[in-house]
Amino acid sequence: MSRQVSKSDNLQNKIDQLVQLQAEQMADLKDSATQLMSSLSPAQMLRSTLKEVTASPDLRGAAIDTALGIGAGFISRKLYVRKSHNLISKIAGPALQFFITSFVRNKLSKRRHNKEETPDN
Repeated sequence: MSRQVSKSDNLQNKIDQLVQLQAEQMADLKDSATQLMSSLSPAQMLRSTLKEVTASPDLRGAAIDTALGIGAGFISRKLYVRKSHNLISKIAGPALQFFITSFVRNKLSKRRHNKEETPDN
């Protein structure tokens, strides 16, 4: 009979240990889920992306080139379309913006690479 009691006690100890392990794992899972949700918030994603862009000189240069290209494209579209009621002008405006944006971004990028390749004496 004592052998039966010891097996029962042993089994109850194992069950208690497993319940405690399950509780610990559930707490860890909840903490991980909370961290994941906070890292996936739009503000946090934007903050981490900006940190990465400012940390890398290549990305920073590309971001500046792109921003200047977009600005030049936007200004060229505004100057071309103005307050026109002409359908062709309204259709050609975004196309002009796209081409000017690409052109300026590519020219700035090439200029940046040429400056990096030529050593200063």
